[in-house]
Parts: sequence; structure tokens; C-alpha cells
Amino acid sequence: MGPAQVDLARFEPRLMVALFGVAASTQSPSPVLLFYTDRLGLGALELTVFFSVYALGLVPSLLLGGPYSDRFGRRTVVVPAALLSGAALLILVAAETAGQPALLVGRFLQGVTSGAVFTVGTVWMRELAGHERAASAAVRAAAAMAVGFAVGPFIAGVLVQWAPWPTLLPFALPLALVVLAFVLARTVPETMTVRRPGRLQIGIPPGAGRGFLVYLLPIGLLVYTFAVLSLTVFPLLVERAGFRATLFLAGLMALLVQGSAALATPWAKRLRPGPSGPLAAVLAAVGCGFGYLAVQPGGWGWVLPASLAIGVSEGLAMTSGITVADRLAPSHRRGGLVSVFYLVVYFGFLVPTILVLLSGEALFSGVPILALGGCALLVTVVLAFPGRRLVNQIAAAPAAASVVAGRRTTSTS
Repeated sequence: MGPAQVDLARFEPRLMVALFGVAASTQSPSPVLLFYTDRLGLGALELTVFFSVYALGLVPSLLLGGPYSDRFGRRTVVVPAALLSGAALLILVAAETAGQPALLVGRFLQGVTSGAVFTVGTVWMRELAGHERAASAAVRAAAAMAVGFAVGPFIAGVLVQWAPWPTLLPFALPLALVVLAFVLARTVPETMTVRRPGRLQIGIPPGAGRGFLVYLLPIGLLVYTFAVLSLTVFPLLVERAGFRATLFLAGLMALLVQGSAALATPWAKRLRPGPSGPLAAVLAAVGCGFGYLAVQPGGWGWVLPASLAIGVSEGLAMTSGITVADRLAPSHRRGGLVSVFYLVVYFGFLVPTILVLLSGEALFSGVPILALGGCALLVTVVLAFPGRRLVNQIAAAPAAASVVAGRRTTSTS
């Protein structure tokens, strides 16, 4: 590692704190949305729509944020996006008087800003660390975001359930964290010092198509599909089954899901993407099994193991997906490929809405949750066979290149 890389690496903690702050602010509204669902007389469909609108907001930033940063720099994307995330929170605060439209607009803007910060911020972390430490930097970035996703909604859940001003006080800490993220991101050096002329390169790079289909697509679907299911459908069905402190429960479940996701990220690095992918899918299916038990009368305690299984699945899937995306793309197309991967990841926010629409009244039996678990088992097969073969091939390629380089060096000695 050269001196320049050492200097850049000093700024990693600042970017980690910025990622944590935006992540916490993004997920803090989850218990508040559940509160508004009750206050405004809404149902499961409307609650899942609040999360789906967030996913729709992600689309432009995921498609354009990474490629734009590949051309114009990482800081030009992350810094203004962090500032705009504060505006999104203020719009959500206005929902006390503006009602459902403010919730929809605020969540959409949160999607736009967080998609840019998370995708480009992850690539920025890798580049600050340097090539040799890039993989561990991706793990740290994922862990920082996962901790933010865990702490933010848990604190908000406690405040919404028992503190005064339930539609105002839960947003105080997220606003402070967003301001801190903006200030810190401005001090992090730019890593894309070479400006690339021409059109923005959006999409999957040449040669990465098969890897995307057999690994990035299936593992990306695992990341948030089941996490969002646990934060929306599970609390509503548990409340219907007789449990009352659902606002706190939603925050606690977020803490367990995202906390276990953060703890799973270093484990994913040790396991490597080949075994991590199928294991993530199996754990998602197990989480659905526990979730089915949780939504039965008197079974609310099962949400705890369900949240842990789903959280570990999320952590394994996210870390492994980012690692494989990095290996599939050259540096000047990395932001674009990571953006497409995140597009798949955040499609998971739409799945609970689709599930509610397709299920109708059958949702309240919990059987559709088991059906989604069955889909996770199908994903297991894809990741265990063609996906794992793909991972082994791209892992072998650098080793083969090193052997060839060594032979060339020996022959010229």
C-alpha cells in the first residue's frame, strides 16, 4: 500500500459515519409510518405502498448515480444527496398536517437520496481503502449502513410508542445525523480524479451478463424482500392476532434484523460468496417459517427468531453481492454495475406490496408468507449450482493471471 493510499484510508471513518447517518435517517420513519397507518385508518396495502414509493424513488438515483459518479466523481453525488435527505425528513414531519401526500412525497425523496448515497458511497469507501483492502472496506460500508438501519427505527419505535409528540420527536435524531453526514462527506477526498468524457455508461458491463443473471439477480432479491416483509406485514398481522405494542415491536424487529445483518457481514467475508449465497436463501426461507408461526394467535414471540434469521440472510446477501459485483466490473464501470445490483436489491421493497395485492384476505392466514419462503428455496438452487460455479470461475481468474505474470517475470530474469 502506497503513501497516497494510506492518507486516503484515514478518511474511511468519516465516510462510514456519513453512511450510518443517512441509513439511520432513511429507516427511522418505519415505526412512524405504522403509527400513521393506524391514525389515518389505513391498511396493509397502504403501509407497504409507503415502502414501495421509497423503492420507486431509488430507480433514478440507482440508474444514474453510479454512472454519473464514474464520470464526475463520488463527492459530487454523495454530498448533495446527503443534504437532500434532510429535506425529505422535513417533508415527513409535515405529514402531521398534510397527511398521506406528505408521507408519499417524503418517502419518494428518501429513495432518491439514499440510493445515491449508498451505491456511490460504497464504491467511494472501496477506493479510499485501495485495491488490497477494497473487499474489507465494502464489508465496513455495509456494516455501517446496517447499524444505521438497526439503530434508527429502534429508537424511533420507542419514542413513537411511549414518548410525547410521536410524529415529531422521532425525527430529531435523524435530522441531526443527516447534518453530520453532510458535513463529514464534504471533508472526504475525491477518488475519481480522472474525468471520463462521453456518455454516461449505464447498465451491465460487457462480459458481466451471465454473472448478473446467475448470482447478482437472485442474491439481490434476497436482501430486502424479507426484511421489508418483516417490518410491514409481520407487525400488522401480529397486531391482528392480539399483540398491542406493535410500534415498539416494529422498532425492535428492525433492530434485530439490521443488527444481525451488520454482525453477519464479517462472517460473509470469511465464508466467501460461493457458500454465502445459498445459505442466505435458506435463512430467508427459515425466517418465513418462523414468521408464519408469529402471525398465529398468541405466537408473536416467533418474530424474534424470524427477525434474526432474516437479518443474517440480508447481511450475507448484501456483502456477497457487492463483492461479486466488484469482481465482475472494471473500475470505470464499477459504479454502474453496483447501481444495477442495488436496483435489484431495492426491488425487494415492492415485493410485500405485490404479496398483499395477490393474497387478498388470504394474507391474514399467514400462508402467503410460507409461499414466499418457498420462493427463497428456489433461489437457493440457483445460487448453489450455477451461481457458485460462476463465483469459482471469477475467483480463479485473478489467480491464473498471477501465475502467468509470474512465469513472464521468471522468463525475463
